[in-house]
Amino acid sequence: MPSSEPLAFVSYRRTDSSAASRWIANSIARTFGSQSVFIDTESIRMSNDWAHRIDDALSAATLLIPVIGPHWLSTTDKDHRRRIDKEDDWVHKEILHALQAGLRILPVLLSRTPMPDAEALPIPIAGLSRFQAFELRDDRWESDLGLMLSEIDQLGFRRVSSGSVRYPSPMVSLREFTAAELQRVLQRLPDWRCVISDLPGAPGRQRSELHRSYEFASFEDALSFMSAAVPKISEIQHHPRWENIWRTVSVWLSTWDIGHKPSDLDLDLALYLDTLRGQYAQPRRRK
Repeated sequence: MPSSEPLAFVSYRRTDSSAASRWIANSIARTFGSQSVFIDTESIRMSNDWAHRIDDALSAATLLIPVIGPHWLSTTDKDHRRRIDKEDDWVHKEILHALQAGLRILPVLLSRTPMPDAEALPIPIAGLSRFQAFELRDDRWESDLGLMLSEIDQLGFRRVSSGSVRYPSPMVSLREFTAAELQRVLQRLPDWRCVISDLPGAPGRQRSELHRSYEFASFEDALSFMSAAVPKISEIQHHPRWENIWRTVSVWLSTWDIGHKPSDLDLDLALYLDTLRGQYAQPRRRK
């Protein structure tokens, strides 16, 4: 049964809108209290049973917020079937529960993504198309976010503080660098380069990444560097693709939410890793 206190359940795909969804959930928590919102990356701990924890949160929810980005509808599984069509897909299950339970649903659209038509959705959840969606525009994020929170305010959620609340600009702008911006980024990161490769499990799709290899004086230093970076990486919830071979740590950075392209998140993390690398001894060069 739904809880007596309103609870917003943020539904999203990690490969489509992970960073934006966390930002939305954090904004709801700051406005209405930490117990007013559920998002799996924030609310589930290693000791919890993942499936049961999500089921419990869905049962308690009074509002479902599906976060819909550019790849929400088209994301496929390893067999190239649309995930939204599968009955065991979590996003499918979350929407179906909300429709069957009569929950309020507030779809949030990112990066000019249109609301899916009923014909584009599997029949059991085609009713999602009837709900009025709310758009968060990249260039008006702060004002749109304030309006979205005011909309939630009308659904029985109580603010934890009175007065006007100002929200900072989002951590991610949800857009890739333009060619000129990327050139400026590489000028700030002289030891990095932009590389393009095929996206595993997605034939015909490619990823663009910032890449650098760090060489250390010892294998121990290489592992220490990776371990020392973990707290910062966990704090910002933006994870590198990296590997360690003996004294070398190779790093690739891109943002899943915008189609595996470099963004400000990757620039900030690259600058941090470069600064952290400076705390370690340089490798000895053979004569």
